[in-house]
Amino acid sequence: MWTKRTTIYAKVETTPGSDIVPTAAANAIMAYDVSIEVKGDMKERYAGNVDRSAHVQIRGKTVVDVKFSVELKGSGVAGTAPLWGALMKACDRLEVANTGTNVIYTPAVATSETCTIYANIDGILHKILGCAGDCEIDLTSGEKPMLNFTLSGIYAMPTDIPIAAVSFDTTAPTIVKGTTTTFGSYAAIIEKLILKFGNKIVERTDFNATEGVKSFIVTDRNPAGTMTCEAVLRATTNADFWTYFNGGTSKALSLVLGATSGNIVTIAAPVCVLSAPKYGDRDGLRTFDVDFQMARSVGNDEMTITLT
Repeated sequence: MWTKRTTIYAKVETTPGSDIVPTAAANAIMAYDVSIEVKGDMKERYAGNVDRSAHVQIRGKTVVDVKFSVELKGSGVAGTAPLWGALMKACDRLEVANTGTNVIYTPAVATSETCTIYANIDGILHKILGCAGDCEIDLTSGEKPMLNFTLSGIYAMPTDIPIAAVSFDTTAPTIVKGTTTTFGSYAAIIEKLILKFGNKIVERTDFNATEGVKSFIVTDRNPAGTMTCEAVLRATTNADFWTYFNGGTSKALSLVLGATSGNIVTIAAPVCVLSAPKYGDRDGLRTFDVDFQMARSVGNDEMTITLT
């Protein structure tokens, strides 16, 4: 078996926890570093006996955690959602596609959706149902922009199914360079930006369900980020991070990556509340690691991703 021969399909479910049957032709997502962990809740049996030996364990609820990374890119056509949009919906994001114009992902207003994930590990097919999860955006200078997903779903016995030919989005990602990025009104010299959805994922336990879990759901969120940039004096115009922290002054984050229609990514976080900057070093250059909360402005707008 070969590590690289691994494929991921994902499709939004009509009914949480029910297999929507994603396909290689319509729902394949180019994924990096796929990791699957089956988590069986083994119940110990230490009842009294004539000896000191344990009784045989029994398998209780069993769920699956799946992790992988996906390139942050557009579909190539403005207003057409990318195939990874199904994962965004399962990570508490509302998708609005405006034909010919843009696709917008905002924090979900009500209950987020779930998805079915098929993970084929070179001929071993894992069907993971009722998935909900969390996402982290990783933007590092000179690298591919990435979405790092962690999702949880219901366990089913894997089966031997030959790996199928897949159809991926053919758009290439835009390397993180030449962006238009500001924090407040300051265009910092940024090495890395991490943006976390901060989702709380919980089981919907149900003893009528085969594995004791109906599906997973996002019940809360607290998005946050970290910006690693070159340190500057407080007197630098619009860059007094210490005053922003000390006074609780919020700043807006704005980032535009790419210039080709169908593959332009815009990220906006209108209310970023800063923690105290942490000093760092990069090859002799002093840096700041600036942690921040992404808070609401009018509600359900902590962070917006727009593809144009």
